[in-house]
Amino acid sequence: MSSLTELPAGQEKAEGPNWWNRVNYIPLIILAVLSVAALIAGITVDRLVLRAQNAPASVERADVPGDALSELCRPPVAAPASEPWFTKDPAALAIWDAHADELAKDYIIGPNGWIFWSDYVEQYASQAIGKAFLSVGEINRWVSYYTSIRDGLAAEGIEFYIIVTPSTSSVYPEELPVWMNEIRGSTILDQFMAGATDLPVIDLRAGLISEAATSQYNLFSWSNSHWTEFGGYVGWQQIAPCVNAMFPDQPPLQVPPLEGVEVVGDFNEWASYGVESPGADWAVPILGGDFEDVTLTDKDGKTSVLPGDIVLDASLLPAQTSVAESWTGKSALILRDSMGGALSPFWAQAYTKTWQIYHQYAGFETFPNYRELVAEHHPDVVVLQLAERHLINVPPLGAGY
Repeated sequence: MSSLTELPAGQEKAEGPNWWNRVNYIPLIILAVLSVAALIAGITVDRLVLRAQNAPASVERADVPGDALSELCRPPVAAPASEPWFTKDPAALAIWDAHADELAKDYIIGPNGWIFWSDYVEQYASQAIGKAFLSVGEINRWVSYYTSIRDGLAAEGIEFYIIVTPSTSSVYPEELPVWMNEIRGSTILDQFMAGATDLPVIDLRAGLISEAATSQYNLFSWSNSHWTEFGGYVGWQQIAPCVNAMFPDQPPLQVPPLEGVEVVGDFNEWASYGVESPGADWAVPILGGDFEDVTLTDKDGKTSVLPGDIVLDASLLPAQTSVAESWTGKSALILRDSMGGALSPFWAQAYTKTWQIYHQYAGFETFPNYRELVAEHHPDVVVLQLAERHLINVPPLGAGY
């Protein structure tokens, strides 16, 4: 007996060809293929972008020949003979590894007794020869950070300039151990200056190197990681005309005449390590001209009136100085480190009032907040003095003014 749901014989639905049903899936297949291709392309692009950002930043500078600011503020420094670390030369790494015992100490000593930090301090030895370098992304973060600060300050009518005080190894590289000079390439400061373009950065290396080649006095100490006060004076000889060129319509900074140099002692920073100094070499300039007495208020709130050529040591920061009549008639917020000591007599004469603050670019959890500091002090000028070795401490993403 037939089921009631069955059709009479000969009236069953005939099966048609199934090619049309398959054609209906073609757009979906194409869409799926395109999606996979886009995903693969996206992953490839992301990897290429990431690889480009992680590549060593360039050291090729884009300074315009004949540009006055470039010539005054960042004269070129001779390039190294090779770039063993950018090219990942295995022979350079083998030489480095062969001196592991020497590098394991807190300090290293050159052939003439000059003493340098090892990697114990901010990878100093690695920075000195270019083994420690920054990527494209890291240099971009520095540039973005300082661009934000420059533009934020300019919007408030505040002048801004940056002084990078070089490491001893950048001015006296020949005093590094011989094996280090054999594998020395470009440094983080070379990368930073290549990326700085239109930032108001002053690179002092060329002038200091030139003076060091002929001077009988040390610009940097062989037994201390800082420049001598004479070295600071040589640096100021470039800083003043550079800043005057940056702000040509403002009262100029001055360079006191040099009447002589004297060596005042041996300040051996490594004496506690049992390292013997080659001898006294701390050179101090004897300056001519009139210096206003300086009223100094140190971190403990103690106020005293001192001779105008007094050096303000970083141990007294934060501190405030004032003079009756300054070169510029302006006030300055100065963010600095211990290298700023040799420049402090000139800042004290240049600005009617200064607030000198340790900048916190090394060894602190956060970078300085420029906006808050400006709101607190209302300066006419903001100065950043930054030791070269601190450039390895890259600002966090999004940091700025």
